[in-house]
Amino acid sequence: MNSSVKQAQKDGATVEAISAGLSISVVKNAVYKVIRVASGDALGSKIVTQGGTFLNDAVLRAFEQEIGKEVRRPTIAGLMGAYGAALEATALESSEILGADALQIFTHEAKPVTCNGCTNHCRMNVNTFDGGRRYISGNRCSKPLGIAKSDVPNMMKWKYDKLRAMCGKGNGTGSRGRIGIPFGLNMYENLPFWFELLTRLNFEVVLSPESTRTLYIKGQRTIPSDTVCYPAKLLHGHIEELIDAGVDAIFYPCLPYNFDEGISDNCYNCPVVAYYPELLEANITRLREENIRYLAPYFGMHKKKGFIIRSSEYFAKEFDIPANETKAAAKAAYEAYEKWRQEILAEGARCLKYAQENGKPVIVVAGRPYHIDPEVNHGIDELITSFDLVLITEDAVSNKLGKQPRRVLNQWTYHARMYNAARWVATQEKTEMIQLVSFGCGTDAITTDELREILEKHGKLYTQLKIDDINNLGAVRIRVRSLIAAMEQRKSGEARHGAA
Repeated sequence: MNSSVKQAQKDGATVEAISAGLSISVVKNAVYKVIRVASGDALGSKIVTQGGTFLNDAVLRAFEQEIGKEVRRPTIAGLMGAYGAALEATALESSEILGADALQIFTHEAKPVTCNGCTNHCRMNVNTFDGGRRYISGNRCSKPLGIAKSDVPNMMKWKYDKLRAMCGKGNGTGSRGRIGIPFGLNMYENLPFWFELLTRLNFEVVLSPESTRTLYIKGQRTIPSDTVCYPAKLLHGHIEELIDAGVDAIFYPCLPYNFDEGISDNCYNCPVVAYYPELLEANITRLREENIRYLAPYFGMHKKKGFIIRSSEYFAKEFDIPANETKAAAKAAYEAYEKWRQEILAEGARCLKYAQENGKPVIVVAGRPYHIDPEVNHGIDELITSFDLVLITEDAVSNKLGKQPRRVLNQWTYHARMYNAARWVATQEKTEMIQLVSFGCGTDAITTDELREILEKHGKLYTQLKIDDINNLGAVRIRVRSLIAAMEQRKSGEARHGAA
């Protein structure tokens, strides 16, 4: 919503129009995406609203207009949750509800702080109550609480650390100069390929720094649309950092196609991933003002023979590199990428073995390659593993089942991996899937319903986590805990059924 509001302001929308749009979108999201009803009639004829959101008259009126019915709003709509909690507490044998005497001395103070315990640098709130009691909120991991990090396998972190280490001269000497690669979007998928190719051609590969909020702000002024996904917005800061690093060239190719894994009807990249290099070139004026050599050629890595010919011509033209040298480097790049894929599968197998031997539940996190970036996922991986859940990524299990026709157009490599991974999850015990979706991703409008259908058809739970540049994980924590509670409830129900 924040991104949409910014774009509407740029387009000249009035405050009244934006306010009305927000109210209507809140209602439509709740009715059609959360409750998931086909029409207002499915809600019944007598409707009572509750919750603080409905204290907003515009939201209440938008709700009435959307469902075509008059609804009743209690005067205590914003407090009904608190009343419910109090009623629950009265049924307990013992309660920690404060009495009248305790309320007389009750105090509360909230202080914002930045944690420097790790690279997350969480912006937290330290809540201090009377008697020295403290409660910390806003933390992405358990370190500020004095709790050691979980040692269960975390494939998102494993992949990120392995890729981040790919920089420097590699197998080359760096004699042809320093070539910068922005570490974002599809580079989380293709970096092993490009690193091997460029170092074999004797370039020193320089990666842009790790994504941070500061890096995002550095490139924010060059972002033409706020409705694009946060991972794409980050690329502007990555390019700015590479310019400041003084590299000899910045290499960020346009890739309409990804590698063909044989599990989809086609192997496209999404339009943002495929063509964002051109948008960066058009909007970052420093690339022209400072005479930076910015290279954004079109390549198709899905066809090995064609790529070898095309890359040989390109590097001969741009750097006067002999064709035979580029051909040898390209073949080595394909071998390096295949080796990386095998490492992912092997790590996935290791994680599954660990889960089986230690009796741990498994969560398959399905998203895009860039969701392993800590700034993009906001530490969701560490949050998941903090609940003692083994985390693996969808590309570690998507090969376990062959191609199957889908109800929707199945032409993107990343989507096909998620569909296949969901099919595999549906056959496994103590295994569930969480889908990560970045705001602004148009193609995920297709994947969400398809993944839900695959999982729920086989009695599995569907959990989606939508993320953007907002890093408050309160709602995410609730969703993950709800998933765990549902898994435990199902387990106990199966145990009772077995006993019967």
